[in-house]
Amino acid sequence: MDKISVIIPVYNIASYLQRCLDSVISQTYKNLEIIVVNDGSLDNSLEILEEYAIRDERVVVLNKENGGVTSCRREGLANAQGKYIFFLDGDDWLESESLERLYLLGKEQDADIIVGNAYYSTDNENIEMFSTNFDVLSSKEFIHSLAIGKQPWCLWMKLIKKSICHKMVIPDGLSMAEDMLGVLQLSFYARVIAKSSYYGYHYYQRQGAATKTPTKKHAMDALLAAKYVSDFFKTKNVYSDYFDDIAIINLRCLLTCCNQGGVDREESLVKQIYSDFYRTKYLKFLIWQHRLILAGFKRGINFYRILFFIRRLHIGF
Repeated sequence: MDKISVIIPVYNIASYLQRCLDSVISQTYKNLEIIVVNDGSLDNSLEILEEYAIRDERVVVLNKENGGVTSCRREGLANAQGKYIFFLDGDDWLESESLERLYLLGKEQDADIIVGNAYYSTDNENIEMFSTNFDVLSSKEFIHSLAIGKQPWCLWMKLIKKSICHKMVIPDGLSMAEDMLGVLQLSFYARVIAKSSYYGYHYYQRQGAATKTPTKKHAMDALLAAKYVSDFFKTKNVYSDYFDDIAIINLRCLLTCCNQGGVDREESLVKQIYSDFYRTKYLKFLIWQHRLILAGFKRGINFYRILFFIRRLHIGF
């Protein structure tokens, strides 16, 4: 049985660490390396991690200055010894058979990436996250499935061969769409992607998560992510082969920009997306509300911002 390296970024989440680590330690698949990267936590997260490292020799604690989730994953990957990598956020948790099921399916299908299903989880309920099931897809087929919204853009919930993880390059400093860039690159380098129907990952919906607070930086980083997508395919000399998917992804990034408060309509990256990709054939893959938002923003109206204002009035801010 091949070793799986589970990489867990940790920053000020002491309240959730026990649930997360217990779920990994109790996996039915035992040949694990559990790499927890403490990202300069100011609470007692490091103390908890060191206690687990004493209790279970599979737990490896890496301590670094604060640099964000991408730097944690990079640090964990640089130290990983397993044939497979599994990214797990420190406030999330797994069902006990998650890794075994993904691993066995990967061996059966000779897959480079094995995708699982996930729940949106709170303290009270689990809601199935939308994700279309399939047996196996090629790299290009899976990228198209991502682009049109049939698969979520997340690095977690996937068992990935380390050999392609080392090809993944995510720019430092991005506050949005890091997972999108990572999944896109991994999918491009994969030969075969397999899908398990098993719901084994709990994506915890906690109050105060950074991605829930719109900021100007988040809005700009969403546009930069769109540019990185286009540039990636250009450097691989396959830009025209993937143009339709690039267009849809760019429009989704522009939506994320609007969702995060938006930027100046005259920003060059905004104008470029509208000029290059704003076409009916690509807009049809978006729901009508999103098409309305993009049409409004093109004319200087940010419907997301109006919605935020109304919500604040409603709750008394």
